Amino acid sequence: MKQVLTPEDINILEKRLDEATKAPWSVIEKEGVDTVWVSPNLDGNPIALFDYHSGDQNRNDAHFIVAAREYMGVMLREIKELRSRVLELIQSNNLEFQKRMDLQTELNELKKVLNKTYEDK
Repeated sequence: MKQVLTPEDINILEKRLDEATKAPWSVIEKEGVDTVWVSPNLDGNPIALFDYHSGDQNRNDAHFIVAAREYMGVMLREIKELRSRVLELIQSNNLEFQKRMDLQTELNELKKVLNKTYEDK
């Protein structure tokens, strides 16, 4: 299992999300029946059928898939925005660090000049 999503992974997930049946999806379940459907509409045209486990497990799996469909786009956008913000912060920090280094170099040069001036007196 991957530990980090690469930009290519995110592109693939966005493509899969775009190509999937449009949201919102719903879970269609009946009390006392183990079979559960995931459907984009309530007229019973299923995208997925859960019938191989207990009713509770089928319902849990179906609700997970519906939630994943709903939140996948949100999570992908947030990942991209956070990565962009992290990059901005790193670049800003690098600029700040370079400014400090430049100031330190300038300070050292000024100290040399002052020392030389003091020694010359």
